[in-house]
Parts: sequence; C-alpha cells; structure tokens
Amino acid sequence: MTMSMGSLEEQLRPQLLSGLAYERLLAEIVSGRLAPGQRLRLDLLAHSWAVSRTPVREALTRLSDMRFVHVSPNAGTRVADWSRVDMIERARVIDRLIVKESLTRSPTGSPAESLPEAPATRIPLADSDCELAAYLDLAEALISREFGRLGSLIVGDHIEPLRLFVDPDTARRHGVDVDSGRPRRRALLTAARAALAQGAHGAASEALDAFGTSLLEMLGSMPAASPRRGAESEPPLR
Repeated sequence: MTMSMGSLEEQLRPQLLSGLAYERLLAEIVSGRLAPGQRLRLDLLAHSWAVSRTPVREALTRLSDMRFVHVSPNAGTRVADWSRVDMIERARVIDRLIVKESLTRSPTGSPAESLPEAPATRIPLADSDCELAAYLDLAEALISREFGRLGSLIVGDHIEPLRLFVDPDTARRHGVDVDSGRPRRRALLTAARAALAQGAHGAASEALDAFGTSLLEMLGSMPAASPRRGAESEPPLR
C-alpha cells in the first residue's frame, strides 16, 4: 500500500517538532537561562512556540528521563537541580562507548574506511579549533557509525548536553575551567585522529581513552559554584 505524502508529513511533523522543542529546552536549561527550580508550563510553552501540546510534552518527558526536568504532582514541572556531576556521567558513557565498543569491535580497515567523514577529523587541529568540540564531533561520528539508528538517541542524550556544557561561560558557572589540561587534550586528539586515518584502531583507542580521562579531570577540576535558583531570576517561561 502506498502512503500518501500528506499522511507521511502528518507523522513526521510531530517528531520534528518534538526534537526541536527538546533541543531548545535543553539549550535553555544547560546554559542556565532556565534555572534550577524554575517552573515550566506546558500550555505557555506550546503557545509561545505556536505548536500543539504534544511535542512539548514529549520533549519534557525526555528531559525528565535525562534528569534535567523534575515532574511533581504538587509542584508541577520544574527544571531539576542538575550539576556537573550529570555531565561527568555522560562523559564516562561516551568514553566507554568509543573505547570499549566502537573502536574495539570495529576491525582494522583502510584509512578511508576507518576515518569518519566529519570536520573534526582534520589533522592537525587548527589553532582556532576547540578540542572539546572536536572530540565530541568525532565521538558523534564514531558512535553513529557503530550504533546506527540508536546512535542518534545516544548523541541527543549524552553528546548534545556535553556540547552545550563545555561552552566556557557555561562551564565556568559550574566551577569548570575548560583551559585546564588543554595542551595535553589537543595532543591526544591529534594523535587519535592520525591513528584513525591510518586504520590503527588500537592506538586511536588508547589516545581517546587518555583524552576521556583528561576530560573527566577537567570536569572535576574546581569546586562547583552553587547554581542559581529559579526564584532569584526573571524566568521567561514561567
């Protein structure tokens, strides 16, 4: 049976809207523009974005599963009291998926087969390149290649929050100095990408594992500042 274009669009549009709502709310939460404790009203969000309640509800459910949003029968839906500890857990998952799964299970192949086609695979890193963003881009390429359709969920749940978090200003508010250990991380990432270009998965795995360790050290490099509470800010979406 042939599905009409109209029915296909009806199925795809809610999925796209849900993804866009998720991305927007995630960016607002991680950046701190929506502070811990701030209430999120489903009707107001849907109205302000000119969408139905369904994609917003789905986005909030996903964020709740990720512990960025807390739903209470009495207090309603509010931004959760998350911290850099949540990001440390995500960094550990990404490191494990790359080192223990993607590179370990992939057979040694030709350079063209081993190196994902992504901007982050340029060798060496340009002076203007952020090694943290480049690492996450490479992680996205490796995980997407290894896990197929599941990879997009892993990217959305683990890589995207970290990508937002390592913004220097955002990280600083959580007591994280992104400059800590930067020269070593840049050298490790350059070595990993060179190894991937040669199809040397073992060497790439070692370099990326060391990078992951340095990333975890960076995320725990300074005492975390107390997060702002929603009551102390002017919430745009209350």
